[in-house]
Amino acid sequence: MWRLGGLGLLSVLLYLSASLWQPPLPRSYQPLYFLWFSTLFVIYLAALLESRRTAIADHPRQLALIIAWGLIFRASLFGVTPGFLSDDLYRYVWDGLVQQAGINPYVYPPEAEALAFLREDTIFPWINRKWAPTIYPPGAQLFFRAMAWLCPRGLLAMKGAILLADVITLMLLLVLLKHLHADRSWVLLYAWNPLVLVETGISGHLDGLMIPFMLLAFLWTFKKRPEFAGLALGAATLIKLYPALLLPVLLRGCTWRLLVAWAASLVAGYSLFWEAGWQVLGYLPQYASPYEFYNLSLRHLLTWLVGVIAAEPHRYVQAVGAGVLLLAMGWCLRHKDQAETASIQCGIVLIALYLLIASPSVFPWYLLWLLALTTLVRSWLTPAWVYWSWSVNIDYLESLFGRDSPILWLRLVEYVPLYLWLIGYGWWARGRFWEET
Repeated sequence: MWRLGGLGLLSVLLYLSASLWQPPLPRSYQPLYFLWFSTLFVIYLAALLESRRTAIADHPRQLALIIAWGLIFRASLFGVTPGFLSDDLYRYVWDGLVQQAGINPYVYPPEAEALAFLREDTIFPWINRKWAPTIYPPGAQLFFRAMAWLCPRGLLAMKGAILLADVITLMLLLVLLKHLHADRSWVLLYAWNPLVLVETGISGHLDGLMIPFMLLAFLWTFKKRPEFAGLALGAATLIKLYPALLLPVLLRGCTWRLLVAWAASLVAGYSLFWEAGWQVLGYLPQYASPYEFYNLSLRHLLTWLVGVIAAEPHRYVQAVGAGVLLLAMGWCLRHKDQAETASIQCGIVLIALYLLIASPSVFPWYLLWLLALTTLVRSWLTPAWVYWSWSVNIDYLESLFGRDSPILWLRLVEYVPLYLWLIGYGWWARGRFWEET
């Protein structure tokens, strides 16, 4: 167990060094970040192997050590100002300020003259897409407004709330692992993952707020409380929208009660902003357009191939991706009454398919909910998702080359090992998917 403690100490020293980035540095420093991140990731892999080697039965204090270090890591990153890697947190604060002023956040973009009185030097200059209305759904907006009421213009307060939600995620993972009769030390996969820590502890991404509700939806489904599961999934959907993908894997037992609760929560959330009309969709319709594509893999390749024979190939590829995703959702629905671990595995497959073939962008923080579910099951797919949680950051090396367009070899390093592992797993697991779970 002392090895795990030593690895935790090395990690926290590196996390504390992130304070050297104050104030936020230019993005030309992102390659240096990637080196820092990769060093942490090597330590993380060593910790994963060590936790697998030593059972909790032999070291009863190991679980407490894992959780304690996970909490210390998060606390050590709290004071790091966001903006170095992502500026989304500034938009969260801005949307809250707009609502505090009594204005619907879906009506005006930040640069609109009607919002000029809210502009100052700490938040407005850092907002991305100043020309676009907000993209965040009603559940997220309610959170932004609550934080604006508690602490106006409080970046660290906003991030602190998201970090607190991430701590709740750790507790829920422990509860679910116990319910599934799994080794609770596997919580380390999420608790110590550098991607999770950076995207919640430094950048303060909203995914950290969504994941506890997603896990509650699974927990209440397994506890045969469909109404609560539907409300939890509804809350997750109102924060980030894409958790709706998990609906087929949660429809176990009394499905209509879950569906009614889920739909009612969505109606209630959107009705709070009804005066915006169709503008309540915000920037979402434009987000699926080609100029928003980022870090794509198979979808990028398919778009290039279809472009040889058709104009606007992204529309065809988008339709194919949506079709494959719908077929996978139907397959999961057909097998919804399999074992609980199989339901989680189905959820992982749906998330991965969405990110690999359907999502218009794959930013690093999009992988957090995948990692949360991966923590709950033992699978030969796990190494692929762990590798991706490192390689998804490789885009930060592009600033070394002074160009904005994707660099082929970076994409190959990010995605080729991932796809090779997935193809190998698919060959090995033919007809044995349920056996593994």
